[in-house]
This record gives sequence, C-alpha cells and structure tokens, in this order.
Amino acid sequence: MNQTQETKDPSIAATRLKVMGVFALLAFVVIASRLWGVQIRQGDEFQEKSRSNFFQWRRLEHARGEILDREGRVLVTNRPSVDVYVIPAFFPPARRMVRTLARGLGVNGKAIDGLVDTLAKTAAERGPALLLARGLDEDQVQRLRARQKELELPLEAVPILAMPDDPEHFAAYLDPDAFPTTPLVLRRLREVVGLDDENFVLLERRIRKATGLARYQEILVRRDVPPEVEGRLGQEIELGELPGVVLEVGNARHYRYEDLGAHLFGYVSEISPKELDDGREDGYRLGDQVGKAGVERTFEDELRGIDGRETIVVDSKGRSQGGALASVLQQNVGVKEPPRPGNRLVLTLDLDLQQVAEDAFAAQRPKLKPGEAHAAATEAEPGPAGAVVVLEVDTGRVLVMTSTPSFNPNRLVGYVDPAEKARLDAMNAARPWRFRAIQDFFAPGSTFKVITALAAIQQKVTTPTEHVNCPGAYRLGSTRFRCWKEAGHGPVDLTMALAKSCDVYFYTMGARLGLNPIAEVGQALGLGHTTGVALAHESPGIMPDENWYRRNLPEGYTLGAAVNASIGQGAVSTTPIQLAVSYAAIANGGTVYEPKVALRTIAADGTAHEVAPKVVGRLELPEGSYEKVREGLRQVVNEPFGTAYKRRLEGLQVAGKTGTAQVAKLGASRLKPEQVPWKLRDNAWFAAIAPAEKPEIAVVVLNEHGGGGSSAAAPIAMAVVKAWHEKKQIRAGLDPNTPVQLAILTDEEESPWPQ
Repeated sequence: MNQTQETKDPSIAATRLKVMGVFALLAFVVIASRLWGVQIRQGDEFQEKSRSNFFQWRRLEHARGEILDREGRVLVTNRPSVDVYVIPAFFPPARRMVRTLARGLGVNGKAIDGLVDTLAKTAAERGPALLLARGLDEDQVQRLRARQKELELPLEAVPILAMPDDPEHFAAYLDPDAFPTTPLVLRRLREVVGLDDENFVLLERRIRKATGLARYQEILVRRDVPPEVEGRLGQEIELGELPGVVLEVGNARHYRYEDLGAHLFGYVSEISPKELDDGREDGYRLGDQVGKAGVERTFEDELRGIDGRETIVVDSKGRSQGGALASVLQQNVGVKEPPRPGNRLVLTLDLDLQQVAEDAFAAQRPKLKPGEAHAAATEAEPGPAGAVVVLEVDTGRVLVMTSTPSFNPNRLVGYVDPAEKARLDAMNAARPWRFRAIQDFFAPGSTFKVITALAAIQQKVTTPTEHVNCPGAYRLGSTRFRCWKEAGHGPVDLTMALAKSCDVYFYTMGARLGLNPIAEVGQALGLGHTTGVALAHESPGIMPDENWYRRNLPEGYTLGAAVNASIGQGAVSTTPIQLAVSYAAIANGGTVYEPKVALRTIAADGTAHEVAPKVVGRLELPEGSYEKVREGLRQVVNEPFGTAYKRRLEGLQVAGKTGTAQVAKLGASRLKPEQVPWKLRDNAWFAAIAPAEKPEIAVVVLNEHGGGGSSAAAPIAMAVVKAWHEKKQIRAGLDPNTPVQLAILTDEEESPWPQ
C-alpha cells in the first residue's frame, strides 16, 4: 500500500529523500569534525604517542662454547656480564623538541636550525645557556611550560627568567648541560664509563655512519662494566637522562685458572673492522667478540654459536616497557628466536700436568737471601722466561704447553685492568705476549746432538763402537772449537758422547758429514718448518743447509758452519714444539706426528667429532739406530757420568739431553749465571723421553737466559715426568708415592756449566 501511495503522491518520496540527505550531511559533518580533531587539534598528541611506543628488535647473545681439558675439566667458560650499547634512533630528537617549544614564540625555522647546531656544539664543550626567545608574556610562558612537560623535559633544561629591563616579560633559554642532545648524552656516557679519547672518537664515528634502518641497531660502547658503573648508568637511564643508552646482560669469557695456559687458550676481543669485512657473510656484526689468539682463534668457527633475537616494546627513549599493554603486544605479535650455543672444545691438555709445569717454572726465580720474598720483575731482571711442551710420542697430542711469563686474560675482558697492564709493562724485556712454545726459536745447543748422531749413522761416517778422542778442543784449520769440558773427555763412542755431551765427538762428525746430511735429518724430524699445530703465528725456525749460507751470508758456506751446527749452534734455531716433535719421533722409532691440541668437539645436541692423530713424515734408518741414540739419552740421566744424573728419578728411568746454548761470547773465563746480565745469560734446554725403556711422552723445556740445562731446565722436566708417572700409577690402581722420588742435590754439588 505504501508503494501505491508513493507512486500516486511523488511529494512523499521527495520528502524522504531530503531527510536522508540531511542525515548524510550530518554524518559527514560529524566524521569531518572528528578527523579534524584527530589530525589537527590532537595531531601532535597522537603523533607523539605513536613515536612513544613501538617494537624494537633485541639481540639474544649466544653462549660461546666452553673449553675443557682431556679429562672434561672446564678451563674456559662464560659468566654473565653487563654490556653498554647505544641505539642512535633513540637519541634525543633535539631539533624536533626545539621546534615544538618555539611554536608561537616568534622564532623562525632558520633561526631554530642554527640554535640547535649551536646547542649541540655547546653541550659537547660545556658552554653557556643559549637564548630561545625573549619578551614572553605569562600566557606564552604557560604554553611553553606545558609543551616542556609534554616533551618530558626537565625543568632546568629550559630556564625562564624575568627580563631585567621589563619584569612583566620573560626570556627563555636552553641549558646545554640539561637540555637533551646527542652530544650531551655521549658526554655523560663517556664520563660514567670512562672512555678514552681513542674509543670515544671511534664511537662517534660509528654513530655518524649509522643511517636508515642501521640507526635502530645497537652499537657497543663497552663490555662487562663493573657493578658501580652499571648502577650509575641504570639509574640515569631510568630517570631518562641517557636516552638511547641501553644496558644488556651478555656473556663474558671467564678463564678459570687465570694466567695458566693463557697463551694456549688465547683470548677474545671485539671484532676489528678488517675482520668484520671478512666475516659479514658469516653473520658477524660490529661489537661481536671473536677469538684473537690461541685456540680461541683457531677454533672460532666451532666455539662461536648463533645469536637469537626477540622483539620488545620500548618507548621513545629506547627504554623497555612493561605493563599489561606491552605484555599483550609481546604475546600476540612479538617474536622470540632463542640463541644457539657454540660447540664445546675438548683439548688434549692435561690440567694437572700443565699446573705442575707452570709451578715448576715459576720456582726458577733468582735466588734471594733467606726469608726474602721473590723479587719483583724489573727490566734488568724480568724473572723466568721460557716454555714447556709435552707430547704423546705415539699420537702427537699435546699434554702440556706453557709460555712464561704469562698474562691473565680475564683482565683483558671489557676493561683492561691497570694493575695487570703495569705488571706486564714491567716485564717488557721478557715479552709476556709472545707464545714462546711456538713463536720463539733459539739455538737448541746440545739437545741437537741427537740429530748429528742419527745423520752420522745414516751416512755411515762412524760406527756405534768407534771411539773419538776428546782432548778438550777440535781444530779445523786455524780455528779452535773448544769442548765444554776443557780437560777433555778422552776416548768416547756415540752413546758415551751423548751421555757426557762431548762437543769434540760431534765436531768431528760435523766435519765428516758436511752440513747437508745434518740438515736433511733435522728437516725430516720436524725442524726448519712449521709443525702444523693448530695455532696461529707458528715460527718455522731455521734448519740451514749449505745453500742457506750461500743465500744469507756474504762469506757463503764453509765447513765451519757444519762443525758449529753439529752441537746446535750457529744458524740452527728451533722452537720448543719443534724439538718436542723431533724427540717424540726418536722415541717412537722415526714417525713424525703433527702436534694436536684438540681432542674432540661436542655440539649442543651431544654429537662429538674426534680429532685423529696425523702422521706427517717418517725417517727410516738402519736397524738399531734409534735404540742406540735412546741408550745414550738414558745414560745422560741414569749413569753417574751423565750430565743430568743429578736430576734422575729414583724408580723411573728417564732418557734425556741437556743443552746450554750460548747467547753471547763472554771471554775465556766462565761465569755463573747470576754474574752475567740477564740478556746475556745462556739459554737452558732439556729434552726428555719417558719411560726410557718404552717411551710414551716427550718433554722439552726451554728456560730462556736460565743458564745451564741441567740446573735450570732439567728440574722442570723431571717435575712434569714425575707428575705424569704418578697419574699413570693412580689409573693403574698403584700407590703413586712409593716408587718415584726426585733426586735433588744441593747447589754446591752442581757443575757450573753442565751440558
């Protein structure tokens, strides 16, 4: 019926159309006014709120893999640390805040830009307050204070003072010591954290380079800050005085035994720009910690894990937000990807033996009067310096590797401890950063005589039963090469020459052989080239042949070079680990192994990867050759005429060779080590294999500028062998204290120059 009425009376439809139009117009007006209110009248408010709360990605740092000894004892682990970062995107928006404050104060845009630039410079230099506007009335001051409150600026940031010549009007200033700017934040941060000039300039450079999305990435300021710094920073961040600065809990490396094994373990530090360029594809980023030395460096790929990440709700100053809203947002749209830890690295090292070796070396300090403590290290007397290396002769696995003096890597994490730096500086002459076991090479002295002996047997220039007379010197033309024993040893055969360390016997062999056969045997047994141990910066040493002299010396090669080399002098130079490889090969019958410091790696899921021994060479000699040399080494330690007899072990036969390598010519008279300046004292060596009848380990000790090999190096080696044997007895269920005792004699019984 309504449809019929509308058809008959068109005015009804027109009326309804008008009513609908009015309603539509009213709806449009309401919507438009609402949009105006949101976008215009409340636009600043909502824009500010949109800036105030949003998601920020936070990295979840992975745990670096632990390092263990062969028995599973943790050597290097991680501990919680507090690290300081800045996020450039959350630095104070000084320009926007000044524009907001200046609105309606008659300050133009160009003047604002200049004011902000001056404010930043003044904040960095602690300059005076800057004028924002003057001639303000009460209403303008109230509006200015209201904007200041909205921006969460401290009252002292914008001082407002009555004008002296017009008390009814006011002048507003910006105080650079209170108004938040990036330079002010960085200045405060520097003061609290204690950044030096170099690190502060580097931080500023990194901040300037951060553009686009990179401004939202964390930039490391300092790792592992102490509690007092953490507390002060945390308070200032909470008060909003350090916008853009964040504290995060991370992982700091912890070396449980401090300076023990420091050179072998190495240390971690922040990735360098060059390393970062090389490692970006592997996921490295600025501020990451990487291995810088030792196994930390070699096994970086194994020890390093993968960082995780999560989203957090933050405010405009980068502060993490709590509360119900943040919790709901995090649950509904937040993301969390847990980190993956690095692999555990099990070393071949035996912690007990390492400790014994380092303790024995530390005991080799200059003798003082009774009751006096050890003298402090000085440039003239830096204290003991040298290395100990112990290898399994049938695998090449490293049981001990020391380098003295050492350093405490814990004090290099985050802050560099001033006390540790001062201690190391005082020992500068002893080069505490050098990894002596693999980097420093020295004349091996009489420990090298085994090489000459094997070359003589190989080339058949002597027989094991031939006797060579030692009158106390050997003449080659007009040159007189003296024996360490001026009265001479009389007739000696090969084993007796090794036992008594007769120089004349080996001078004779050197003259018969020439240099090349000696060099060939030395090189075959691991000398003159790197051993392949998985550690950076290994030195190759020098195992010269005749061509080496022709290339490197103006006078070229002469037979005297072979005579000198026969006793481990001249250009012959070896690292402790090279000598250990050679003695291990002599012990096992000629097989040369690559030294191994890693036993296995273990992934987070328990999967283990074993590191197998590796044979890198073999020196075949006539049957009985190695046995003859080993017998000479046995007599060195276990027969009364042997040069290391005073260092023998009662109940366990050890075979070994003393070595005293001359550093400088000191004239005809012989002086005791303490009578000679430290840098001019002879280097003391001792190389041993044990047990003598069926060797299992090779031990090499270098005591740099220590004096005689028997007095300054052999005691250290014997202490290690004794500890090794006792552990072996314990594993076999025997009493470790019964059979083996060190045979230590008094100083008065010592020969001043044992070989």
